[in-house]
Amino acid sequence: MDMPDEMMLEIFSWLPAKSICKFKCVNKFYNTVSSEDTFFIQKQSQNALLRDDSCFFLQPSSAHRYSAEIEFHHLNSKDPISGVSHEFLQFLEYYPACSIVASSKGLILALKDKELFICNPVTQSWLPIPTPDFLKKYPDAVLNLALECNIQDSNDFMLLLFKAQDEWTSQYHDLKFYSVKEGAWKAIEAGFFTGRRPLRFDMHVYHRKALHFISDFSAFLCNKYIMAYNVEDGSSRMLRIPKEARVDPRDLTCQMGIYKWEKSVSSDESICLVRLRKNVFTVWVLTDYEVNKWRKILEIRVKAMGMKEEDPVTVTGFTVMNGDRLIFTTEKKIYGYGLRQEIYMKLEEISEHGFGRDETRFTAYSDTLCPCGDGAAKLPLLQQQYSSSLV
Repeated sequence: MDMPDEMMLEIFSWLPAKSICKFKCVNKFYNTVSSEDTFFIQKQSQNALLRDDSCFFLQPSSAHRYSAEIEFHHLNSKDPISGVSHEFLQFLEYYPACSIVASSKGLILALKDKELFICNPVTQSWLPIPTPDFLKKYPDAVLNLALECNIQDSNDFMLLLFKAQDEWTSQYHDLKFYSVKEGAWKAIEAGFFTGRRPLRFDMHVYHRKALHFISDFSAFLCNKYIMAYNVEDGSSRMLRIPKEARVDPRDLTCQMGIYKWEKSVSSDESICLVRLRKNVFTVWVLTDYEVNKWRKILEIRVKAMGMKEEDPVTVTGFTVMNGDRLIFTTEKKIYGYGLRQEIYMKLEEISEHGFGRDETRFTAYSDTLCPCGDGAAKLPLLQQQYSSSLV
């Protein structure tokens, strides 16, 4: 019995992108759908948001400035599911000075030799992004970028560049966005007020149509805060962190980060704040956005989590994935610690890593069919392999 095309589209839109790509090799229908049908791509990308991110990239926190190895890990090593192919990992390994800057809904923003590109590991396609003019003049300048894909328009993504107006102060930033249609950076009239502190542009949370950044932590300045930039009206807003989370700015043992709490399709979507201080993790969730009301959900000493490592245990990096799991690295291993429901306060050993005492940075990843935009092509290494096979 033949199945109607509409029903087949609905069923297969719930598959991981990796599985859909496998069907391309054996069925002409799926090959046409996955490469040409924008409705199917949008549907598959939307459905992918209902699934948890199953994997992540790990690299040294200094990788955005220097060439460094990139590791790829699965949350569940016994059941690895992702669309990151061996060929894409080869591309990262052999492409010089390559680092991952951000990831959003299946697309990855990467940097190599001060050149940017968007890529999709599943479709093995990429789109080079023109180098911003100021970077050509000042090649050692740091790029402050934010990437967010627009699932409602499967052929669009938001790539913003933040640049301080004055080299002596960072309180005001000019913004530019990358226009995929025009292939160029365009200025945004409304600037971004960041306050007295520099912001951590290497992490952000997109919530309530605004990008949220936490301030950096350096001595002799005011306490930490969160700044929000509304991408629709260009307004800036400061959010206070919990009073309990504020510490002496000279306390160099303190690290903080903000992360997405719950999935973007959930009514419980919010922001969580994680603090690591003197080897103690504390986690708060923002329960009332308008009045800055926070609720503490966890406070635990690292060595009390149940790890079977010799003391001292040094945490070298951390993140929150899927809004329910604290992921962190020690000198040798990667762990997960539950933050809610049935996995609350349960420790799991995910895998080992090779960065030792270097501070690490996580980039969560979910595989979708999101296109890189007009003008995208096959990854260079894959093109080279294909050309060699024809000789």
